[in-house]
Amino acid sequence: MTPSILSLQDILTHCRTLAPTRRAFYDTLLTHGDVLAVRVNYLPGSLLWLVTTPTQARLMRELHDPDADVEATILSLQEARDLLTAVGDAEPATVYEAAAWLLAPPPVVSQSSDEGA
Repeated sequence: MTPSILSLQDILTHCRTLAPTRRAFYDTLLTHGDVLAVRVNYLPGSLLWLVTTPTQARLMRELHDPDADVEATILSLQEARDLLTAVGDAEPATVYEAAAWLLAPPPVVSQSSDEGA
């Protein structure tokens, strides 16, 4: 699986077969802010949705079908900030910055000569 970021707007532009009610729901979500679909290697088979507001996160969680074939994690920007700052990364200002941090390779940790002694 190749890590990637897609905006919900791009998905809606290219997906012509989406049911009208589903399209209307996604259009409404976009009125609250950006929505990104992020595929990351450390969540195999899963999709991470990054949304701007807690309202978007709540609406998407309510709509998510746990019996569907797609596993999804939904994080608001604030939840992504909390996660990233907890592990020592910068605090992202946008969902695009959060996605970039989540796709960044892990830092290389060098072992000093007195480790393992």
